[in-house]
Amino acid sequence: MEVEVAVPAAQTDRLALRDLAAALAQLPDDQREMLLLVGLEGFSYREAARITGAPMGTVMSRLSRGRQRLRQVMDGEIAQLRRVK
Repeated sequence: MEVEVAVPAAQTDRLALRDLAAALAQLPDDQREMLLLVGLEGFSYREAARITGAPMGTVMSRLSRGRQRLRQVMDGEIAQLRRVK
């Protein structure tokens, strides 16, 4: 007997990734930097502080504020606006 495992469509993954990238673009640079260093790259708070030259408390507060704002944007509580460069 074969068991089939449900796999999400690749298009769904691309849309989710697009939405995440758009939400990250809405964050202030300092918050986005911390989210990427700690959340994506896997650096510790101490390493992120050393890389950015910010005190560890600042790293922690930027990360906390960035996570909260990212949640709000992803949940639609904060409208996603396009940045014009």
